Amino acid sequence: MRIILAPAKKMREDDDTLSAEGLPVFLEEAKRLLEWLRGLTYEELKALWKCNDKIARQNMERIKSMDLYSRLTPAILSYDGIAYQYMAPGVFEDGSFSYVQEHLRILSGFYGVLRPMDGVAAYRLEMQAKVTIEGEIG
Repeated sequence: MRIILAPAKKMREDDDTLSAEGLPVFLEEAKRLLEWLRGLTYEELKALWKCNDKIARQNMERIKSMDLYSRLTPAILSYDGIAYQYMAPGVFEDGSFSYVQEHLRILSGFYGVLRPMDGVAAYRLEMQAKVTIEGEIG
């Protein structure tokens, strides 16, 4: 059995608590998406994100400095939505991490499908955002 969770809008960065155990399966696609996002203007990003100026500025800075290979947070610890708060991965015991790594998948508008211990950088890109990159609609 697999449990599938949607990502949360809010994310946190924490590369000290627990080390990531791998990288997302669709990392090459995420790299393409990152380059596309870096090519957008502030106004285009704000319209894509449908957010206020404070959130747009914060996430534009994230895009500029994002490194997909270092200082990564395990996906299960990076999302800060209600489902993740109730799951309380911050107080998991070792066996709990093994269980969720096997049975939980997180859907991500930026990374695709994630395993809980895949290392991710904080981002903003909602699942319903429609973009066209190199002729492909995502």
